Amino acid sequence: MNFLLLAESADKVVQRISIPESLLYALIGFVVTFLGIAILIFFVWAMGKVMGVVNSRKSEKSKETSPEPAVETTAEDGISEEIKVAIIAAIAAYYDGENTSCEFKVKRIRRL
Repeated sequence: MNFLLLAESADKVVQRISIPESLLYALIGFVVTFLGIAILIFFVWAMGKVMGVVNSRKSEKSKETSPEPAVETTAEDGISEEIKVAIIAAIAAYYDGENTSCEFKVKRIRRL
């Protein structure tokens, strides 16, 4: 379907608008667009603040609970306490070098 032919045969006169009127329409469009973007930015910022408060409350609750001991004191596998501490320190150094936010607990070290 050729819309140009339909437009020519429609016998409708297109009203021309003046330059100041077109500038006004452009200005209204810019204002509406930037206000919409500003509102979206505000909502994203507010959601970030809300999530930060929720996460801080969760971390406060987890700090209130008593932490479990990370290393078992019994030497049931024949691994000395010094070797267990060295393994845990090596794992911590490895993850610290990668700059990850991985929080881990070593609950048991046993010989495979």
